[in-house]
Amino acid sequence: MSFLDQREAFDSELDSFYATYPVDVDDLCRSLSQQSRSHPEWTPFRRKALCYEAAARECDVKVFRHCPFYFELQSGRSRHSWGRDGIGGWLRSEPFGLEYERRAAEWREPWQGLVSFNGQADSDLDHHCVGYDNVLRLGLRGLIDRAQQRLETAEDHRQREFLQAQITGLEAMIAIAHRFGERAHEMLADEADPRVRSRLERIAQTAPRVPAEPPATFFEALNTILFSREIIASIDGMGVSAFGHIDRMLWPYYQADLAAGRITPEEAKDLLAAFLAYTDVKFEALRMRKETSTVVFIGGCNADGEVVYNDVTRMIVECYRELRLVSPKLQARLSPRHSQEYFALLADFIAAGTNVMAVYNDDVVIEANVKTGKALRDARLYVGGGCQENILQNTEISSRATMFFSLPAVLEIGLRPGTWAAFREGERLELTSQADCANFEGFYHSYLENLRRVVHRLIENRNRLEAQGAEYNACPLLSATIDDCTADAKDMTEGGCRYSTASVDFVGIGTLIDSLYAVRRMVFETGEMTMDELAAACERDFEGLERLRQRLIHRAPKFGRDDDAVLQAFAARVFADLAAIGTGQPNSRGGQYVASLFAHRSNVSRGRACGATPDGRNAKDDFSQGMGPSITALGPRGAIGDVLSAIEPVDLTAYPVVAVLDMKLPLTPGGRGAMLVEAVLHRFLACGGSVLQVNAVDARILREARENPQRHPDLTVRVSGFSARFSTLDGATQDEVIRRAELHAGT
Repeated sequence: MSFLDQREAFDSELDSFYATYPVDVDDLCRSLSQQSRSHPEWTPFRRKALCYEAAARECDVKVFRHCPFYFELQSGRSRHSWGRDGIGGWLRSEPFGLEYERRAAEWREPWQGLVSFNGQADSDLDHHCVGYDNVLRLGLRGLIDRAQQRLETAEDHRQREFLQAQITGLEAMIAIAHRFGERAHEMLADEADPRVRSRLERIAQTAPRVPAEPPATFFEALNTILFSREIIASIDGMGVSAFGHIDRMLWPYYQADLAAGRITPEEAKDLLAAFLAYTDVKFEALRMRKETSTVVFIGGCNADGEVVYNDVTRMIVECYRELRLVSPKLQARLSPRHSQEYFALLADFIAAGTNVMAVYNDDVVIEANVKTGKALRDARLYVGGGCQENILQNTEISSRATMFFSLPAVLEIGLRPGTWAAFREGERLELTSQADCANFEGFYHSYLENLRRVVHRLIENRNRLEAQGAEYNACPLLSATIDDCTADAKDMTEGGCRYSTASVDFVGIGTLIDSLYAVRRMVFETGEMTMDELAAACERDFEGLERLRQRLIHRAPKFGRDDDAVLQAFAARVFADLAAIGTGQPNSRGGQYVASLFAHRSNVSRGRACGATPDGRNAKDDFSQGMGPSITALGPRGAIGDVLSAIEPVDLTAYPVVAVLDMKLPLTPGGRGAMLVEAVLHRFLACGGSVLQVNAVDARILREARENPQRHPDLTVRVSGFSARFSTLDGATQDEVIRRAELHAGT
């Protein structure tokens, strides 16, 4: 019997169980607080170790009859949490943690018009990745041995408590795994169903051994990945979003099992299906809009640069098609070295209107990471953090989805300084008015200088509080899996990882380019209007000035729409100048900030907070998304070829976090659609694109689904950094998706 045959029982059992969440752990947390407060001399690592011990001792485990894996620890996490609450978040509820959050809210308040903040404090609690390769290679006991060896040479008390907390956390994971084995053994006494008994027997036999020891089979490796993600997230209180580079990690185990006759392709695919289906069920992604922040990566290459594409890759894609999964997000790494078969597999998947995939250009993403000083072998093992931003599996902590910054708002500051007077005075920022510039070069340099000062002040504010991140939420357990935290005896939140990066995510670059170029063309080149007239029109939101607004829209060339060599060269210059401003500033962990242009909902929220812009955009309208053109540019004169040609002069290796291009393609039945998508993929790579996020949609079907959702219950759309069933979106978001689908980019 295949997983498809038992999917209903799987969904029903998990759904019923998670409907009872969250489990109440208040008494346990109060007990931890009492012990902790009686020892003010303890480091945060000793306090976290207390949490690990309590979780292993007090939190119940759940073994599902219809799921082959063991993973659910009842730690107080809510159903829709990927690891930030429950007992793992206890340390943050202590007095220091609450004060930390208050101070974060206080400094952020004046910045609300400029920045969308993700998370309530200046310590990134999401979009992290376990060092899965280390867990698979060494097992938990191997990680314990590594920490114990380093403990013998620890230089001071803080290092010793950090390393001892690692050991305590890893031993807690082993104890929790043993409890799963015991629970499965207990369930066998009353279980008559032979299929369920087989699953329980395997858990009972495996859990006492794996992941304490390295996995030896495909099942053990897959379970180790799921177990590591879930248990570490639960007891470290950290959002572990990434499942990692699944096909690369699992391929050796699959080959060995096949050769030994331990598994069939059908059995391996069923295990993958159960592994992938869990996220949709727990997060209720089929019933409501939920950002599960969970990512699976396929394709790409290994540390030696050898192309990854195998039967596991193919089976994963087939599971998404057959199960109609919304989540985890499926991210595909691609390069010209991949086979035609892989290109065709991805193209057919996208063309079918699944709308859950983003495609990464391996050559650009890897080179971008190497440019920041990362070793090539490490850079080749990148995965996704949670949305589209990348993170190096095994070696990196990355705070890259925490501050989404409005580029057009800084232009508004320069054109209409009075609007932002309170902000400038409160932050003591000396910014330049751009209204009196004699030429465009002066205007442009004035904008860049204002942007540099504002961005750097934002980073300074963030660093001051983030430097105390270990006190707020130390993560010695997660750190134990990541190089070089154990060797340096330093927590990931303190800079113990090999790479510690951060980013201010720039929002609205397409809107900014069009606005700057409109000033250049309409004010300084043709003289059709003065700077004062343009500024006044924006301040009035073009009320009574519709003819002027239309001139700005149609007479000034637009990025991604018009074949204008001067504009394209200027756009490439803007991309380069912004990357220079976004890269190089130190963060609080000894690493640096790097440039980012990835698509999330901030193009909507930041647009709502900004007045009219010189490109003809009305106040509160959306900004451009990711690195792409604005909605205005994607109107009747826009096309796929023009958009791809526009990015060709741009060096996107200057954006290591990635630069996301969001595109809509027509939903074309049959082979023609797949052929179109495949051509777009090849062209995207050739143009030097970074990440391509695609919706293959039919605007007519979207409109019909809005009016009669019951007719299209499975219709899925890519919203920004996540996908969702169209029927679960609110009306405003549905309208946005429809509006973008109606644009002519893609016809």
